[in-house]
Amino acid sequence: MEDLITLPGVARKTANIVLSNAFGKIEGIAVDTHVTRLSLRLGLTNNTNPVKIEKDLMALVPKSEWGIVTLLLIHHGRRVCSSRKPLCGECVLDGLCPSAFTFG
Repeated sequence: MEDLITLPGVARKTANIVLSNAFGKIEGIAVDTHVTRLSLRLGLTNNTNPVKIEKDLMALVPKSEWGIVTLLLIHHGRRVCSSRKPLCGECVLDGLCPSAFTFG
């Protein structure tokens, strides 16, 4: 992680993806726009800074699940909980999501 983030244009998100996919090493949770949006909507964080969001999520999710949580949040953000028109009626988290009342 430390070596990757010294490269130009590489921050923690990219480093997490490279480490996971290329080396099978999970050192964190990759926070992109989808993970940011879902983390805020689900009330998992109050932060907007990706590094702070990652730390909040890492504190909530067991380390053994960090890799799959990254993929699930990204997929859910692309397919169900989009930025402009979330599909709350089709969402499996509808009953748990504080934002469902706003959008649904």
